[in-house]
Amino acid sequence: MRVLPDRIESMERELDRLRAELARKDRIISGLQQRLFGSSSEKLDPAQLQLLFDEIILGKPAPPPEPGDDRPAPEEDAEPKGKANRRTRAERFPRNLKILIESVIEPGEVLADPESWEKIGEEHHDELDVIKPEIFWRRTVRPKYRHKTDRSLPPVVAAAPAPSIPGTLIAPALAAQIIVDKYEDHLPHYRQSRRFKRRHGIELGRQTINGWNHATLGHLAPIGLAIRDEVLEAEALQIDETPIDYLDPGHGSTREGRLWAYRDVAGKACCFDWHAGREAECLLEFLGHDAETNTLAWNGTMHTDGYTVYDTVSRHHGLRHAGCLAHIRRKFTDLGHKSPEATLPVLLRIQWIYRIEKQMQFSGAPPPCRELIRRARTRPIAEDLIKFIREEIPRHLPGGDVAGALTYASNRWDKFAVCLVDGRLELDTNLVENQIRPSKVGMKNWLFFGSLEAGANNALAYTLLANCRIQGLDPEDYLVEVLRRLPANATREQAAALTPRAIAAERRAAAEAGDDQAA
Repeated sequence: MRVLPDRIESMERELDRLRAELARKDRIISGLQQRLFGSSSEKLDPAQLQLLFDEIILGKPAPPPEPGDDRPAPEEDAEPKGKANRRTRAERFPRNLKILIESVIEPGEVLADPESWEKIGEEHHDELDVIKPEIFWRRTVRPKYRHKTDRSLPPVVAAAPAPSIPGTLIAPALAAQIIVDKYEDHLPHYRQSRRFKRRHGIELGRQTINGWNHATLGHLAPIGLAIRDEVLEAEALQIDETPIDYLDPGHGSTREGRLWAYRDVAGKACCFDWHAGREAECLLEFLGHDAETNTLAWNGTMHTDGYTVYDTVSRHHGLRHAGCLAHIRRKFTDLGHKSPEATLPVLLRIQWIYRIEKQMQFSGAPPPCRELIRRARTRPIAEDLIKFIREEIPRHLPGGDVAGALTYASNRWDKFAVCLVDGRLELDTNLVENQIRPSKVGMKNWLFFGSLEAGANNALAYTLLANCRIQGLDPEDYLVEVLRRLPANATREQAAALTPRAIAAERRAAAEAGDDQAA
């Protein structure tokens, strides 16, 4: 008589097992779909864990997840994304442009009997147009005279003005265009040469353009040193480096160099430095290492990824060293479908941490406020996260990918914890990586630097353009102004007055003075 109940009970157990297995495979499939077709960012798949970044006011969040509770947080009702982002026809086109009136079309009835009609308004038909740029010679005329009576006197002529860029015949506007075209719009010199031929019918060879580019950047070198001084004024720096190939005759096709990036955590300045390698000496040179006393001119907080050189320098010279949560998260997102029972709880807790950061960003919380909020709200979640990570490590095969991600997070955790008690720091180094991104996009077009020595000029170009972005300056306008004002062999004080930060402050002061006069 017990055969049927026992069979039903057995089938129910089997059904529960199959449901659990199906749920596990669904998570694996979702992870693979995210890796293949999802956004290239490191955000979680919204079908699994909602990021909940839609709050724009600082408020009390929902309770953090209990250990072992991997359910996503409930999402508040929000207006559909498509409707919220919909723009009107007028908003889709720029309206802050000058207007060129080409013609006025009068109605036929008015032309036939103008005395019977009076004007009550007008309607417009606008088409967005462009004026083709023109290349021309900008000439300064110097009349030459001879004495009318005393022909023994030599002719006289005014002294020629100094060239805008020493050693060249190029004016500031064209020099600025060449730099921005290459380093901001990623247009190699050979393509610029072809464009000059196609659009303007003039022959400007690649070597000529390249020579002008290096002469211009050589002239701007003092400003690069001034920006470096601005960066080293910071109490904390985000630091990263990226590989870029360069030509080195006698050693095959190319060799690999490193473009180092240093960003003030306050977001006021950024500087690039070029080296043939990524040894500790490269970092020490920038930070002002004195070999005789073994001391650094700069003493602050380094915020970096897990590269061992940063650990070595910070340990030997007593620098405070902060770690990066994005690199910890990246180790788990790279696992994809592997061990979702270990990766999803980690990613969920990191999601909660970033949600609090997003709220503070929207509210404009200053560093002291961020520090208090992190201590009160972020730290409990972070402590629960690292507890879960360290308890999970023994459950996975040593040397495996999952164990490697867990071990990396555990080893880097103390450095990341520095960010939780310092409101000046971000939780990751994404902002300095964003400054590096243009160089990586450009490298897909120009492929490599022309030489090891050329790397320094290229680093200067990226430094100038990055600081223009930080200060909200148009790079071409900035370069034109600086090339007109910067003297040859400029002093450090003259260069310091022409950095993007100084020019932006100068323009703000002029605008405020104009507003005061208008009032």
